[in-house]
Order: sequence, then C-alpha cells, then structure tokens
Amino acid sequence: MKTKSELRKDILSIRNNMSKEDVKENSSAIMDKIISIDVYKQSKVVFIYMDFKNEVMTSNLIKHMLFEKKRVVIPYTDMLNTVLIPSEITKEADLKLNSFGYYEPKNISPVNIEEIDLVIVPGVVFDKNLNRIGFGKGYYDKNLNKLKPSAKKVAVAHEFQVLENIPAEEHDVKMDMIITEKNTYR
Repeated sequence: MKTKSELRKDILSIRNNMSKEDVKENSSAIMDKIISIDVYKQSKVVFIYMDFKNEVMTSNLIKHMLFEKKRVVIPYTDMLNTVLIPSEITKEADLKLNSFGYYEPKNISPVNIEEIDLVIVPGVVFDKNLNRIGFGKGYYDKNLNKLKPSAKKVAVAHEFQVLENIPAEEHDVKMDMIITEKNTYR
C-alpha cells in the first residue's frame, strides 16, 4: 500500500489537472446531494470550508445556507499555531481572499465547536471505510476531535479521490459520510 504522502501526491496531481468545467459539474451534483440529506436539513450551524485548487466548490452551498438562514461557519487559518478557528459569517461580503488563494473571514467571529451540527470536510484522499487524508498538518482533525457526539462529519470529494483502502492511524478521524458526484459512502 502506498504511503499517505505518495497517495496525496498522486491524487493532487489528478485533481490539479481537472478542467474547471468538470470541477463545476461535479460540485453541482455533490451540492444537490448535500441539500437533500436529512443531516443537512436538520443542521442549524454548519462548518464549511472554502474551496481552492479544484476542490469540490462550496460557494453555491454557502449562498444557499445563508439564504436558508443557517449559521455558516468558515475556517480562519491560524498558521502560527496550526489551528483552524471556526468563524461565523452572515454574508458573502464577510469573506476576503488570503495570500494562499482561498477565501476566509475578514474578521474572526469565533464559534464554539460545541455549537456545530454539521461539518462539510475537505480532503485529498478518502477510502470506502470513511477514512480521510488531508494535507498532513492536522488542521481539521484538531477540530473534528472536539465536536459534540451528535455532530456529523460529511466529506465531499470527486469520485477518483475515494479509493478502496488508505492507510489510517488511530488519531485519524473517520467521516460519517463521503459524498461524490457518483456515490454516497456511509
């Protein structure tokens, strides 16, 4: 079995070479699936990432959530302490493009992790056992470990990012569900 680092490199190479049209098409199909699941419908506070570099696009879902009056929580990246600060936004204008090329909150408005009902989780590689490999810094795992037991972790990915099996360690946090344009893994 390949290492996490090798898998990350292989999948990122494929993802980075996707056409914008394919990314948009997959993202639209995935977002349609998300808004139809009970976990989403019942959620009040949703922690969702801002996409970059051909990740599943989240901006339309964020607009939809704001329209539905859900509380939308976006990660603010504290690079110094390698942590994500869940920060609430109330409108798209609350976001700014950072130096890394993705959007984050202009002003930090921290939300207690215990208030979050649903996390839409990014990742690089997943498997059918609901394991996840991110970028390797542990930003998301640190928050996912602190969620209340009833909070759900739903990963979104392009189908090619979901493999049969990937290496998983004890500290890695499993997803409750992975949604791709073709399948929903539970």
